[in-house]
Amino acid sequence: MSTKSAAQHVSAFLDEWQATTVMVQERAGRGDSAFLREIVLLEGMDRANCVSKAGNSHLDAAAKTLLLREGLAAKLSRQTARKALLRGLSEHLPKALKTRRLPEHAIVEKARTFLAAHPRDDGLYLFPVVFAHRAKETDFRVGAARIVARPVLEAELADAWARHDAPDDEWARRLGDDWKRHAQSFDHFITVEIAGHEERMAWPVARDAAECLLNLIRMFFGYDAMDDVRIGDGYLWQETRSAMRLTSDGHICLSTSLGGGGSHLEDGWTEPFNRHLGHFARLLSDVVTWHTVQDGKPDALLERLTYFNRLISEAYAEPHHPIRLVRLVAALEALTLVGDKDKAHNLSHRCGCTGGSGDPEAYCRIYDAVREAYRWRNAVVHGDAPRDGEVMRAFRSLEHHILDIYLGLLSLHAGIANAARPRSIGALRREFGARVDMFFWSPSLAA
Repeated sequence: MSTKSAAQHVSAFLDEWQATTVMVQERAGRGDSAFLREIVLLEGMDRANCVSKAGNSHLDAAAKTLLLREGLAAKLSRQTARKALLRGLSEHLPKALKTRRLPEHAIVEKARTFLAAHPRDDGLYLFPVVFAHRAKETDFRVGAARIVARPVLEAELADAWARHDAPDDEWARRLGDDWKRHAQSFDHFITVEIAGHEERMAWPVARDAAECLLNLIRMFFGYDAMDDVRIGDGYLWQETRSAMRLTSDGHICLSTSLGGGGSHLEDGWTEPFNRHLGHFARLLSDVVTWHTVQDGKPDALLERLTYFNRLISEAYAEPHHPIRLVRLVAALEALTLVGDKDKAHNLSHRCGCTGGSGDPEAYCRIYDAVREAYRWRNAVVHGDAPRDGEVMRAFRSLEHHILDIYLGLLSLHAGIANAARPRSIGALRREFGARVDMFFWSPSLAA
């Protein structure tokens, strides 16, 4: 990452911008349009609205640096920061034409003011879920995310819909009708509270928070119960599926299956969840909410947690069993930070230490399950084409321990974050390696 300040990048951009403006005027006057391939148009500029590709790179870097400095890199887009800098430039142009000087620091400060005043799209972001059609009263929150049954949410939204449908706006009504038809395919929704983000930046972090919550439920109840659970816009089973084949003598044979996916959970499913995981409520709440409040600065642990949760989501939604196992093992590799040496042993050992909770027998069971899963994972990625039955036995054996491993990993990483605050993957890996053996015997000492 560049070590230059935003003002230094703006200064370099201004040099390129002025040189490009002169070049364009000269070559356009000669009727030479080849320069069009060498420039980038600047959005929002009324005149002198182009810059060289090098200058554009400096403008991008200035926008990125400014967002990071202000703690807004996860909340406002690079495009918004670029526009703020260019707006700052435009407002200084009248004065610059008199003084013959473009003050880069003043442009940056003006952009800071624009960014602070930029509109935010706060509120609840909704993700429809095929979850459990028998559960009609679900209302369960973990941090910023909440999973709620459709009848409960519809009752809460009645007033909002009345306000939305009242104006004589055909397009608004059409959008509303489209959403209502779409929502009928789902039995639950995950809502995520978002504050301080513009919409284009809010959706990805809200999705990560929603998947983080859903993954807790997936890991708790297991693959057999959660196989058909899907968030909208993911791998979603169709409500009706029709199959056709043609016999050798030309007869059409058809079959139809009705009903969507989801699980067979009923109302009350949150009681065992709370009973078994209540001790971790604060930790899990913080993990889910972290996605929505991070400042966008590089954070090694958040990077690995996000990657873990995306891989877990893909593992449960993946239609092919061999790749399902690969994704599950990769998720554990992400959080255990194994190096290049003897990955199978190190992954198995670290999972045993974090999931075994001081119980040598539990350590051995987890170690064996991870080691076997890694063996079949290797067979898949190296093209040995193992049978689905063999792969799924390894998957189920590992999945039986996945929640215990995950909770242990979260606890150890939380201790490392409090004690050492590592900022790089390398530093996080060193801290994890130095503490994981001790964690098995005494989690408090490891932190």
